[in-house]
Amino acid sequence: MKRVGDSVATGSVFFRHRRLSGAILERHVGDPTMYPLAMALPTISEADIAGLIPGSSDIIGIGAGGQKLVYRIRLAQDVFALKFASLPDDFDPGAADADDTVLRARRETAIMKECTSPYIVKPGPIDLGTTALSGQNLLYFSEEFIDGQNLAEVLKQEGPLQVDSLIRLAQQMSLAIEELWSLGKIHRDIKPSNIMRRSGSGDFVLLDTGLAFDVAGESISAGFLVGTMAYFSPEQFDYTSRRVMDFRSDMFALGVTLYEAATAQHPFLSATKSMAHLYTKISKFNPPAPSSINTAIPPTLDRIILRMMGKYPHLRYRRMAQVHDALSSL
Repeated sequence: MKRVGDSVATGSVFFRHRRLSGAILERHVGDPTMYPLAMALPTISEADIAGLIPGSSDIIGIGAGGQKLVYRIRLAQDVFALKFASLPDDFDPGAADADDTVLRARRETAIMKECTSPYIVKPGPIDLGTTALSGQNLLYFSEEFIDGQNLAEVLKQEGPLQVDSLIRLAQQMSLAIEELWSLGKIHRDIKPSNIMRRSGSGDFVLLDTGLAFDVAGESISAGFLVGTMAYFSPEQFDYTSRRVMDFRSDMFALGVTLYEAATAQHPFLSATKSMAHLYTKISKFNPPAPSSINTAIPPTLDRIILRMMGKYPHLRYRRMAQVHDALSSL
């Protein structure tokens, strides 16, 4: 086992703390004591996968993230993404209901099956399973393979989105959040690296619902703050507020993502890596209008993005449909 290697600011993390205050805020991004223990990425060969999934071919590793390895595989005539995550050395399949990794994967696959929106990734034909492979205990499942790039890669390579593409991103992700909320779910980890842009159509698809919070269910992350700190809403920093959080926390994260997509700059991150500094900026600092950085952004879109990042939920839109309606008027 090792500690999560992602940055506190930009990688999905878990904190066992009731709120970020006092001594915890004195630590800095990258401090390993801030991370809970997490499993290392598994080591898997293409031959291992071919043996595990009969009939699979054209197996290609396409990335790693969120403590998962991802492969592109072909089954019959169709292509899918196959994800693997490590399980503890002492994992007992008979006690899988007690393993957080299994529970999160179950939630992720269940949400994919429930959602009908074209802007939320769909499940693949290989259901969630566990196996012992090459001396490792592994979890695996499949999902839709999306031919394209994640938004973080797009912004790094191309810079800010064109206004029409930015509006499309905002509309489609608003619809994705609206559908999740209709199912009583809050995504909690909306950010550029969890959004894919399809090649060809240019449509956007939301990924990785493994951290989603079910407002009507028992929390898998009891005692933890979860998500990616740089995209936290102010209320997300306080674990005690989790039962009163709603879709407007996802709205805030989408506002941050849209700001970044409009300007190629994060509204709150800076060279200072103190978590206290980041928390203060998210909670107190009002970033300049996106149009002050990218003059192509119309003032109406400025106002929509900034309202989505209101410091308190009541300062944001009351419904995701209002966001969509405001965008449709552009």
